[in-house]
Amino acid sequence: MNEMTFEIDIFYSQLAVFQYGLENAFNDWNDTHVKQGFAWREGSVSFGTLSDDEECKITVRVTDKKEVDTDAIRAIAVPFYISNKGIEVGSVMETKAIDIEEGMYELLFTVKRLKNGLGNYSFSFIKNNNPTANIIKADEELNPPSVLLLNAEPAI
Repeated sequence: MNEMTFEIDIFYSQLAVFQYGLENAFNDWNDTHVKQGFAWREGSVSFGTLSDDEECKITVRVTDKKEVDTDAIRAIAVPFYISNKGIEVGSVMETKAIDIEEGMYELLFTVKRLKNGLGNYSFSFIKNNNPTANIIKADEELNPPSVLLLNAEPAI
C-alpha cells in the first residue's frame, strides 16, 4: 500500500490511528491534549479535527519524504510503531483496517480546508527509527504547551 483515500463521518471531533484489534483503542482527552491537537499513547493516537467538520476525506500513505503542503493549516508529527497486524484509521463509529509494514514510523498528520469547507485529513507514515513529536504548523484552534504531552489514557 502506497496510498489510499476514503471518506468517513467524524464523531467527537477526532480521528484516530491505532494498532489493529487494540482494545479500548480511542484515547481520553484532557485540556492539554485539546490544546495540542492530539492525544497519544503507545499504539494509539487521536487527532483533533476542525471543529465544524462532520464528514471528511482521509488519505493514508507510506512515503520516504516528510512534506507539508503549503496549503496545510495544521501539521503534527508523532512517533508510531506498527506491529505485524497493521493499523486501523477512522472515527469512533467507523474505522478502516490498513496493512502497513511493521516498523517504527514518524506519523505526519496534516489538515487542509477543501473548497466545500470540509477538512481533508492526511496520515503519512515515514520510516524513522528515532521519531519525535512536534507541532509543525498550528491553526487558530490549537494552543500547544511548550512541552507536548505524550501520555493519554484509553477511553472506556
